[in-house]
Amino acid sequence: MSAMTVDARPERLRARLSGHVRQPLLRNGYALVLNSGATAVLGMAFWVVAARRFSVEEVGNGSALVAALSLLATIAQLNLATVLARFLPTAAKRTGRLLAGCCVATVSAALVVGVVFLAGARWWAPSLPLESHDLHVDALFVVALVVWCLFVLQEGALSGLRQSDWVLAKNTVYGVLKLAALLVPAIAVSSYGVFLAWTVPVVPVLAAVGVVMVAHLVPAHVARTAHLAQPLEPRQVVQFASLDYLVALVGTGLTSALPLVVLEASGPAAAAYFTLAWSISYSLYLVSRSMATSLLVEGAGDTARLDEYSWRAIVHITWILAPLVAGTVLAAPVLMRMFGAEYAAEGSTVLRLLALSALPSAVVVVYSAVERVRKRMLRLVLVTVTVNATALALGWVLLRSHGLPGLGLVWLATQSVTAAILLGTTLRPVWLPHLDGRAASRLVAVTSGVLAAARRRRQRRLLAREYPHLAATLGLDPRWRVRRVLTTVGDVVVAEVGDATPEAVLKLALTNSGSEALLRSCRALDSLSADPRLDGWALLPRTLAIGRTSDGRSAVLERHVAGRDGRDVIASAPGDAPVLAVLDHVGSLHRRTGRPAVMDARLQRVWVDEPVAALECWLAQASSAGATGDLRERLRDGLRNRALTLGWTHGDLAPGNVVFDAAGRRVVALVDWEHARADGLTVVDTVHFLLTVRMLGEDRELGDVVCDLLRRPGHGGVLGDPTLVLLAWLHHVGGIVTKTGRYSPGGYWAARNVHPVLRRLRSGT
Repeated sequence: MSAMTVDARPERLRARLSGHVRQPLLRNGYALVLNSGATAVLGMAFWVVAARRFSVEEVGNGSALVAALSLLATIAQLNLATVLARFLPTAAKRTGRLLAGCCVATVSAALVVGVVFLAGARWWAPSLPLESHDLHVDALFVVALVVWCLFVLQEGALSGLRQSDWVLAKNTVYGVLKLAALLVPAIAVSSYGVFLAWTVPVVPVLAAVGVVMVAHLVPAHVARTAHLAQPLEPRQVVQFASLDYLVALVGTGLTSALPLVVLEASGPAAAAYFTLAWSISYSLYLVSRSMATSLLVEGAGDTARLDEYSWRAIVHITWILAPLVAGTVLAAPVLMRMFGAEYAAEGSTVLRLLALSALPSAVVVVYSAVERVRKRMLRLVLVTVTVNATALALGWVLLRSHGLPGLGLVWLATQSVTAAILLGTTLRPVWLPHLDGRAASRLVAVTSGVLAAARRRRQRRLLAREYPHLAATLGLDPRWRVRRVLTTVGDVVVAEVGDATPEAVLKLALTNSGSEALLRSCRALDSLSADPRLDGWALLPRTLAIGRTSDGRSAVLERHVAGRDGRDVIASAPGDAPVLAVLDHVGSLHRRTGRPAVMDARLQRVWVDEPVAALECWLAQASSAGATGDLRERLRDGLRNRALTLGWTHGDLAPGNVVFDAAGRRVVALVDWEHARADGLTVVDTVHFLLTVRMLGEDRELGDVVCDLLRRPGHGGVLGDPTLVLLAWLHHVGGIVTKTGRYSPGGYWAARNVHPVLRRLRSGT
């Protein structure tokens, strides 16, 4: 048995790897990560050989020229590589036109930027070893800039064509040729040897891959993606490119400029130490950038799965990066010593700090890809400018006062703070649904308790301010006072009022939607009380008075019902007797007022189409919005021509809206009737109550319970019917989002209760 188990392990490993490779997000991501690894290894080898063959000053000057080339390329290529990665997946027959336009634009910009830079180099880069009076050197630099811009643009094109394998092959060949160029005698003896070895090998690689793209890759992409074609308006592309260009100038431009900053502030030797430490740590950054590029390509083709793709990208980046970062931190002196003892002494600390920053930076990089897919470019610009301006300002100060370690510390701190803020805001829907339900509940329990206590304090102050006016308006007993403020979900303050004991419940609307909810509840109670079919059905609260606050919001006074909260009774009862008692009483309501019906087109519009449309409106730009189409079709198919019963329903039947007697044996009232309907689907009341009872008993969120029932349908009773479970879930969610504006599509509640169910539907379960 043990031998079979051992033999099965390689098979399971191969199966898992095969599954990863079949997923385009991971296949392209891993290819780009391998490209980053190959680039890093060959890049390190390049600088090791360069450090051995050239002096520290020559390495510093050469690295500064390379940094200048990268910085100018960032400016000149207009970040069109990202534009190609974003729009090529759905460009179809417009692929060739988009590629040609981007090439013409970046060549033109490179020529202008190169000439302008050289003309003013003596002012803005006096330390660079450029001789503006030597036309040969100037021409070489401009040509190198044009070729390098096309080289970078080609990578974006290959990623957008989903040909990341070619990116790996291209950069591996370039890395080998670049390393070999250092050994060419004509380059080795030149004072510009490092720069020449970096740029000359680009030309043959660029030409060879360009031929393959034109002859094979582009035609195959056009044929393969014809069904994915989306309108490609020049104005849309220009708007995206212009804002993304600002992001690139601030983000990538800063990383390219850091060696220049060190050169100007601390001289060529410090620039050499920093550049080599930065080149090692930046190879770690390329892991997250590679996976984010794949996320951008796949997310652009399927925006409905963006949150899912983003989570998988973060997980796989972490798996790859964590051991690499740990190894780099531990081996920093050894790595830097490869360049020489001087490099190890001066660069090990900054290398450790820069390597650690790769982990929080991965979060920032994934966030950037998410915003690009959603085309929320202005927000991305603001975040990037704020973060990098802060890093640059603090880095300049600490570089002068604490040297290279000060710059590394600033970089680590800014990336970490930014990542924490993004995980707590924009990226919450990405990671929250993947926490264990109970762990997530415990995680937010303290925060929720603090927020609820603060909300009750605000409500108590509001009641103290409004109470004299309300007492006069509602005719309250002068001896009464506010005894206790209750915790609520909606935009309504609920408080017990009375003298020695609670005599009534005061409900005060906080918003217009709260006022509408109170008035709906009063109208429903009036109609229910007047319905002759419900004579003797004594579970309704009694409205004592209705009034308004000084600023026009509704206030309602109801008779206080003495008893125990249904949640306490049901949670502590040893059996199902309290649950059965509630179902019996509600079943009586349904039987007395019910009538048979068939789910026709009109009822489907009321119970499916309109609630789904409201959910879509609430979700707005959230990536889960695309799954509502699956929800609509699933419900329409499951309910079509089904025999059902219409009658009076509570609309929000849950343990918290049930009051038992002191012994916990008898139901004495059902409260909060604002979602009641005279023509409601009676089965929804039953299913909703059983779902909330299961939530209470298992201490889980509704989304977790519903996903389990959808994953394993067929259990006994109404909870074994996935269609009814989904219908009750839909109306629960609709009730929450219409009751209060407190919950957002990107918040904890939605992450635990809405998005997981929509993802489950999208997966086909």
